This record gives sequence, C-alpha cells and structure tokens, in this order.
Amino acid sequence: MDRVSLKMSKGDSIDLTCKQCNKSSTYDVDDLKARESKIAILVALAIFVIGTPVLLILIWDYLWQAGIYTVLAILFIIGVPIIVFGIINKQDSQRISRFNRS
Repeated sequence: MDRVSLKMSKGDSIDLTCKQCNKSSTYDVDDLKARESKIAILVALAIFVIGTPVLLILIWDYLWQAGIYTVLAILFIIGVPIIVFGIINKQDSQRISRFNRS
C-alpha cells in the first residue's frame, strides 16, 4: 500500500499504538515512514536455507553422472535460492521506497 491509498482509506490522520510502551497517539499520514519487513527477510532467508539443500537432494544423482555439467549444476543449486532471496528483498525495498516517496 502506498501513502495515497492509506490516506484515502484512513483519512488525513491515523491512530497508532506503540508496541513498546502501549501508548496511543494520532499521527498525520504524511509523517509516517515505511520500514523493511522482517517477515519478508525471514521468508527469503528460509527459502535460501531450505531451498539450497532441497535442490541439492533433487539433483544429487545427476551431479555424479555429469562431468563438466557438475559445476553448472552446483551454480544452479546455489543460484536459484539466491535469485529468489534477491527478488523478495528488491520487492520489499520498492515497497518502502514507493510508500516513502508518495
């Protein structure tokens, strides 16, 4: 969601509660800033940590049969989770940038 959509749905000001002190205050929508999502980073990291071994297990037999293609297979095994991790990080950065610019 961007700042314009938030303003249209919630109005010019929004009531927020602090998660640390449990104090509720009213803030102008233009004063809000987006932060990176910890959930998106955890999902991306889980895909990388789980995806690499899963891909390795799936093509383990192929690795032993292929000679010159072994290096390419290893790069593929490591590359796919890294690409997914990068895509998730890029989308989160774009989301933050889009919200903070508007």
